[in-house]
Amino acid sequence: MSAKWKAPLKEPPAARFYIAVAFDEDEHYHDMKKKLAAEFGKIDFETNPDPLLPVPSLYGGHDYRKFRVISFERPIAREELVDLRRRCLALEVRHQKNGRLLVELDPGYVHIYGAVRTALEEDFHRIYLYGGIYGESLYYFEKMSYRPWLHTPDFFRSPEILVAFNDLRLIVSQA
Repeated sequence: MSAKWKAPLKEPPAARFYIAVAFDEDEHYHDMKKKLAAEFGKIDFETNPDPLLPVPSLYGGHDYRKFRVISFERPIAREELVDLRRRCLALEVRHQKNGRLLVELDPGYVHIYGAVRTALEEDFHRIYLYGGIYGESLYYFEKMSYRPWLHTPDFFRSPEILVAFNDLRLIVSQA
């Protein structure tokens, strides 16, 4: 009896969970930051508070004045992304005033070869995960730095944002 061939499947290494946070007022950001730490654990990376103008809304209609990228100490399994996005949506819903979000959360993960974010709408370059959540690759790694794809939104092409994601990649590569 001959042995059957089986593909050698491997679990990918853990990824670094990040949330891109857009907001107008510092007090709303600090309030949300406390909620995020309570929900996802210790925050151990945060970009500088320099404002980047304008910060486009994920949902349209409003541009924010400030933006930060934060990351959490706990590594995540990549399949957790849908659950993490849903938890972020629940936090956004609880943090609004007169039907307008005070803080927008754009979660994703960074791994050694790229960065992925979540989306709620289908597009040609997005991959459906499940539960109404899509995955979108933002960057690929080449020549010692992340590089944006052709479909990467303009905002994520800015040098300040690229530096933040390269810093996150260094943390992942040293883990």
